Amino acid sequence: MSITPGYKSKRRFLQMALKRPEDTKGTDYILNGATPSAIQTKGLSVEPWITETISRDLDDGKNGGQPIIHTGEMIKISGSVEITGSGSVNTPVAFAPVIAMGGYDSVTDVATEVSHNRVLNAANELDGCCYFHWEGMYHILLAGKATLTTSAKIGELAYLNFEMSGIYGGTVSGAIPAGDFSAYQMPVDVSQANTSFSLDGQLFNAVEFEMAQNNTIEYDEGTELKQIFIDDWVAEGKVIIEAPTLDTFDPFAVAGSNVLLPYEFTHGKATANIFKQVSTGVQILSVAPGEYKGKKMWELGLREIRGHDSKLVTQ
Repeated sequence: MSITPGYKSKRRFLQMALKRPEDTKGTDYILNGATPSAIQTKGLSVEPWITETISRDLDDGKNGGQPIIHTGEMIKISGSVEITGSGSVNTPVAFAPVIAMGGYDSVTDVATEVSHNRVLNAANELDGCCYFHWEGMYHILLAGKATLTTSAKIGELAYLNFEMSGIYGGTVSGAIPAGDFSAYQMPVDVSQANTSFSLDGQLFNAVEFEMAQNNTIEYDEGTELKQIFIDDWVAEGKVIIEAPTLDTFDPFAVAGSNVLLPYEFTHGKATANIFKQVSTGVQILSVAPGEYKGKKMWELGLREIRGHDSKLVTQ
């Protein structure tokens, strides 16, 4: 009798819950009673069991492979969510738990928007518990943190890509629950009608934008504590723009002056379905020529400078 029931690879989805005040950090918040959010993803994948190994290197007078001990069990979950608003200007987006795991807060003080600002005090960062449901079983990620990348290309959808790292919490048999994705909004394409990019207040004809947090996520274990934390970050990215006249914008002169510039990436036009990423200070790292459909382009490498970490805004 076969032991393989024919599980389908595509039958997968992600649930997650953030730490509540009453939760003990690093435990299974969903098992503890937190209501999980279903995260609508694309390209969801998992590295379910990642370990360090200790070779015993025994002096037993024998050749061949030495036995090992596994330690430092981790799990990683990667994927993308479509960039949209929430459907309500003062309500966080359905994928807000993903944003929080990347080291952002959530502020609803302004009636017409929700803003997510970089958390600078590690004690105020929220970690998450994730269930990666795969037909017949689910993999558990505990004490999770994430690094995020905003990605937009003309003629495609815009995405917030994530890589979550956490403590391995086990793999458990279980049926896939019903996921409620009703809070997710319909995305719009990256286009002239829906998207804009400005640098130092000047709008540019952009065909691609990307900004990666580059969070350095560390696994830390001592005799009393096991945790995942964000050690540091250096947000860098790029924008590809059609080359304007030099008297309008000289990227070499701007880069050479080492000046800090504000930027704003906006996607979406309809109220309650607008997403923005803004920073008051990026530096141009590099200028490279390019070509797009026969047009001359500049690819500008960008770095957000500390004190000017970008914030994410939905309106």
